[in-house]
Amino acid sequence: MSCDGLRRILRHAASAILIGLAGVGVAVAEVPLAETRHLFDLTAGGGSSLSLPSDVAIGAGGKVYVVDGGNHRVAVFSSAGKFLFAFGGKGEGNGEFADPVGIGTDAQGRVYVADSGNRRIQMFDGNGRFGGSFRTGSARPIDVAPTADGQTLYVTGGHRLTAYSTAGQVLRQWGAEGEAQGEFRYPASVVVAPDGNVYVVDALNSRVQIFEPQGRFVFQVGSWGVLPGQLFRPKGVAVDRGGRIYVTDSYMDVVEMFGSDYRFQRVLGARGKVRRFTAPGGIAVDASDRLFVAEMLANKVSVYSVR
Repeated sequence: MSCDGLRRILRHAASAILIGLAGVGVAVAEVPLAETRHLFDLTAGGGSSLSLPSDVAIGAGGKVYVVDGGNHRVAVFSSAGKFLFAFGGKGEGNGEFADPVGIGTDAQGRVYVADSGNRRIQMFDGNGRFGGSFRTGSARPIDVAPTADGQTLYVTGGHRLTAYSTAGQVLRQWGAEGEAQGEFRYPASVVVAPDGNVYVVDALNSRVQIFEPQGRFVFQVGSWGVLPGQLFRPKGVAVDRGGRIYVTDSYMDVVEMFGSDYRFQRVLGARGKVRRFTAPGGIAVDASDRLFVAEMLANKVSVYSVR
């Protein structure tokens, strides 16, 4: 059997569990759902469609910054979904990208991009003007999350989490390849929550690890599996003003919601059914608690309100 065939079988079985069907002779209760309403999609701008968008961040004034990885650029939209401008292009020069993956913004309106192929972090103002960069050594950066004041940048890559200054000085670093607390296997998205704690998607360990700013482990959200509250291949994480945690699962094509106490609450749904996404990656929450979900294989960012 091909890998694709096995994947389809596993996903079908997992889907049966999620929607409360009987599986392997065992009746499974329906998953609790958070009702969502689709608002609009971000799909194109500047003469080209989004291609493999991997991450999204909300900037000053509600601007939406999308890593348009297949086009090696960042596309920028208004809070209402209107395309405003794009910056970047394939290359190695200042303001150019090679397979960018992650993005973050700070309270001053600055934008930070994990320029993975060029092994560097680039910094811009809110209008896309280049403001500096630094190298990340041999590790390809996957995501970058600034503190609110923009003085510290947390970067995932190389089975580690590294805190840099904006000048590229390593302030602290933790992690190694492994499964224990504080270890990682291919960490993906990272965000700094409103309380200052750092949330890291530990992709192959199927969990989100939460740390204090100096690196002390706080809690783990999720574990490997296909049941509600478990994760298969998490990619993105976001935390809203109330402390609710949203995690995208790129294999199960769902978004799960956990409470401020880190306990599972619900799966995003619509009209009584689990809402399915297409390879969801990065996710962001704006000031109105709207969700912006980067759907890589659908070449769009979809936007929802959650009741």
